[in-house]
Amino acid sequence: MTLTIAVVLQWIAALLALLLGLQLVTAAFELSASETESAVDKVLVAQGITDVPQSRVVLAVFMAGIIVMAIAFLRVVLALYLARGRGWARTLITVLVALSMLAGVAYLFQAAFWQAGAIIVLDLVVLWLMFNPASSAFIADRSGSQNPA
Repeated sequence: MTLTIAVVLQWIAALLALLLGLQLVTAAFELSASETESAVDKVLVAQGITDVPQSRVVLAVFMAGIIVMAIAFLRVVLALYLARGRGWARTLITVLVALSMLAGVAYLFQAAFWQAGAIIVLDLVVLWLMFNPASSAFIADRSGSQNPA
């Protein structure tokens, strides 16, 4: 049962990541509009950044959106294999959760305490759900039946 909750939380995380990725891609298209192009250039110059063209900023935002959506797809696939008791899926989800926790810590530096707290707490819950004794026994049982000695 606890592993099922971890799987559902991964699907929710994937949905949120997909929405964020779409938001980034949309923002890239909005940044490429001519009226925002000069505004982006002004902000870059105000920050003392004169050697980065606005087109690179647009490309970076667009690529960030694509990468976030790819990670969302990966989370869905990994969650499906986790539900089947695959230990390697649990390992890869643990890596993604660790990266997510780092992002949560980064939110602390932006004074986004609620977002940081939510990310870190949910990630800790997912880790506990995946590594508690019942989930570990389920994964060990499934892994044992997959690889007979």
